[in-house]
Amino acid sequence: MNFANQTINEFLGNVAASTVTPSGGAVAAIGGASGAALCEMVCIHTIEKDDYADVRPELTDIRNELRNHRDRLLELADEDSIAVNELQAAFETSSDENRTELVQEKSRRTTEVPLQIAEVCLEVLEHARVVTSKGNRNALADAGTGVFLAHSALKASVYTAESNLELIEDPTVVTEAEERGAKIERRADELLEQVKANVEETV
Repeated sequence: MNFANQTINEFLGNVAASTVTPSGGAVAAIGGASGAALCEMVCIHTIEKDDYADVRPELTDIRNELRNHRDRLLELADEDSIAVNELQAAFETSSDENRTELVQEKSRRTTEVPLQIAEVCLEVLEHARVVTSKGNRNALADAGTGVFLAHSALKASVYTAESNLELIEDPTVVTEAEERGAKIERRADELLEQVKANVEETV
């Protein structure tokens, strides 16, 4: 799969279809990538302005990081769909013994990938805190929109991971994933409030 090379219409058409994938995790990753792109755009509109020369080096670095996060989220969209398809295949395995082992293995993967999506979205939010504090005032509404997208994608990814935990029998794996997701969400909520305060200062 390579969702990055699909048109928006093709991707959405595949989502709104009877096939198992792309599903929630992949859609969340695309949403997070969109949020990163908006924050990246604000960096560009900042570093090209002489009035913001003092923050140009910092926002140039952040722009590059956001681009990397955007690319990674697109990769994770593919990885999520692969993981879901492999889990579906595990359910269809004829051997009961192999089926149980495979379902556990693939269920862990369908939990891990969404958590990785959430973690990358969190990095986007960390950068957005700086962008909304130091970026071009005339473009901050776009950064704010990007933040809401990345935050929503993060929440959706944690939700997806938690939903897949129901299939995992190992309580240690479940507890670790739950704690990881909760930690990500706590920090994301803190960053959202900081970003909202940054943007509201310009209104």
